[in-house]
Amino acid sequence: MRKISSVLLAVVLLLAACSDNKTTSSQKANAIDYADRVYWYAFGDSDKPADIFYVYPTVSTISYADNGNSWFADITQAEVREEANGNQRFNKMLYDECNFYAPYYRQMIFESYNQPDSVLQRNAVIAAQDVKDAFQYYMAHGNGGRPYFLVGHSQGSQVLIEMLKSGMTDEQRKLMVAAYCIGYKVTAEDLAQYPTQLCPAVDSTETGKLVIFNSVTDTLAISSVSRGDVVGINPTVWTASTDTIPAECQLGMAKYNPNRDSVLIVPCPTKTCLYKHTTICLDLDPDMVFVPAFEQMLPHGNLHFADSWLFAGNVKRNMQCRLRHWMEH
Repeated sequence: MRKISSVLLAVVLLLAACSDNKTTSSQKANAIDYADRVYWYAFGDSDKPADIFYVYPTVSTISYADNGNSWFADITQAEVREEANGNQRFNKMLYDECNFYAPYYRQMIFESYNQPDSVLQRNAVIAAQDVKDAFQYYMAHGNGGRPYFLVGHSQGSQVLIEMLKSGMTDEQRKLMVAAYCIGYKVTAEDLAQYPTQLCPAVDSTETGKLVIFNSVTDTLAISSVSRGDVVGINPTVWTASTDTIPAECQLGMAKYNPNRDSVLIVPCPTKTCLYKHTTICLDLDPDMVFVPAFEQMLPHGNLHFADSWLFAGNVKRNMQCRLRHWMEH
């Protein structure tokens, strides 16, 4: 009986793998047509001197079973695109000094991140390819030779890092002011393999470089999302200094104001220091963004859910600084 059960289990696992491979192959075959504006939340709506190409984080929390045994968000469905709109609208208001370009993409659902690395890496190819395709459409039909920023958070940063590795031409890179890939990581292996493509910024003025930061309130809360990062810097000073930085260097966090339907920068003072390329926020309450349902991946004290808005005042000022240097050189 035990032998038969083992055989049945092997057959079930094989069929599941075949089904998963079939889903992946089908997804690859049906590329998204980014000439269709239904696949863009925003495609620039002003004539400002610089652009932002923004990629949103994981918003699809539907289970694999309830998602038709697919690891991917089906952006052909209006309700799936709608899931991303709150995040994109917030960031469009936050970065209102730039022309805002934001594609929808077949992102991996949250449950993907509980899978073995082999499954996760295979699935990430589809999300990354969508973003590469959208970026190439933007460069051909939206950019017009303007300087631009790449901005992402979490999975958005993950796919932007993949695009930086192999999805851009040298001419396109010359127009890039900086790539703010917030809430993800570049490992030593990544950096060794792509030293030019993933060249990290080491001060507040460099252009054409990669900028990464992750934050926690406690070193024990560093998660798998950022563990092993070798390029993260402290966003209050934009260096890899391990000194404790005074609270006044934190220039405020972004907060939605429902009365004005706008995003404001409000005070959020905290001393910071860098530990293994992770920013430690010494004065913040770890409960500010803690979600017990995600504790296994993002333990108490991890500020991953806040990273994209916690240092917004610093990011906005730094963008202005880097853009000014890009224009001058």
